[in-house]
Amino acid sequence: MEQLIYTLLAYINNSLEKDINYSIAISLLKNINKIKDFSLETAAEACNVAPSTINRFCKRIGFKNFSNLRHSVVVSSKYEEPDIVLSSDIFKQQLAENITLIENISKQKVNRVINQIHRAKRIVILGFEKHQVQAMELQKKLFQLGKFCECSTNLFKQIDALSDLTEEDLLITISIGGNILSDGFYVGDKITSAKGQKLLLTFMEETHHLVEFDEIMQCGKHTNSSVSGYTLLRLFDVLVERYQRLYPY
Repeated sequence: MEQLIYTLLAYINNSLEKDINYSIAISLLKNINKIKDFSLETAAEACNVAPSTINRFCKRIGFKNFSNLRHSVVVSSKYEEPDIVLSSDIFKQQLAENITLIENISKQKVNRVINQIHRAKRIVILGFEKHQVQAMELQKKLFQLGKFCECSTNLFKQIDALSDLTEEDLLITISIGGNILSDGFYVGDKITSAKGQKLLLTFMEETHHLVEFDEIMQCGKHTNSSVSGYTLLRLFDVLVERYQRLYPY
């Protein structure tokens, strides 16, 4: 559900005019918790438009139709973890533990990742749900270093990009708890079949079974996932600083 929220908000934020599609996006957000139970006709009624207009809007934001949109909500909701509000002391403790893990990543591993980024002809960043903002921050930082990356805010556009990757490209996947790689979530299969080099940024401790990735960076503890957003930003700072040293722009 969070992925759909980001997609709808991105559409609203980037809409140049408040047309019928803008109104549909607003209406879907207002009914976000009901969408998984909506039929096409019910959704059309809630948005005060014809069913065909709903399907056209869904295609506009990257889905095949409303059924496809609704299915994405049902599937992704199985893997979403609730946000936890931490006290200041626990927040500082968890963030400090994660930063220590980042500092202990070997220089050799960091250099390998930097070299992968530098050599890649094309880079696609997958940052799902609450980590979409951090993925876009990485996109901006790499652009400032002279490396343009693709980082769509739409789940299905992200997935479609995987089929076009070549052996010269790099896929950077952010999956803190590994949920995106779980059995039954089709994104994992798409990542496995994609060509090119693959980097995973995660808090998972057991990653030996993830043979589809060429490089895995554990940048935090799974128990500290509540501070994952801040942890990722710190990791990006470390990578950018190292990149600047190796490849001054």
